[in-house]
Amino acid sequence: MVKMKEIKANSRLNIDGTLVGDTKQGETLVKDISSFLMDSNISDSEASKVAYGVRVSKNAVSEGQQGGLFFGVSTLNAGSINNEYYFTRGHYHEKLDTGEYYWGISGEGLLLLHYPDDTETITRVSPGSVLYIPGKVAHRLINIGKSKLAVGAVWQSISGHAYSQTNLFRMHILVDDIKDYRVIEEEK
Repeated sequence: MVKMKEIKANSRLNIDGTLVGDTKQGETLVKDISSFLMDSNISDSEASKVAYGVRVSKNAVSEGQQGGLFFGVSTLNAGSINNEYYFTRGHYHEKLDTGEYYWGISGEGLLLLHYPDDTETITRVSPGSVLYIPGKVAHRLINIGKSKLAVGAVWQSISGHAYSQTNLFRMHILVDDIKDYRVIEEEK
């Protein structure tokens, strides 16, 4: 006879995208992404606003451990700076060839991808959408909605995050009163 033992989950994902329980959290302020904006001039009051947060479920896996996975949720606030929607810094993985899955939980947004051949694509993120990010591709989330954007993610524990001091992306997503957004692309 097999003896069963029920183990309580260490964290819980609520329907609104809030990850609670045994988690670790980080926040990024507008001042931390201002150098990636088309117009980086921001006021002190704008600089201190939270652009987005990331909450990761704690597990027995450590960064760099072979065979492990991490689970987290990025939550981007609604809003814009100098007419450019809030976005995540964006990154490559330190182990460049590792992929990642994103899925939309709540809100409306875009996933901006920058490929090795210097092309970029945008894909809509909405509740229920499942998006695969291949290895060697930089990725950034943008909130184009009127409410918080919550996006779940699963990535390998060996992936790591390589954040650049310069903007990895040429596309900027701006507020447009007629359509959801408009895209401005910087010259190469």
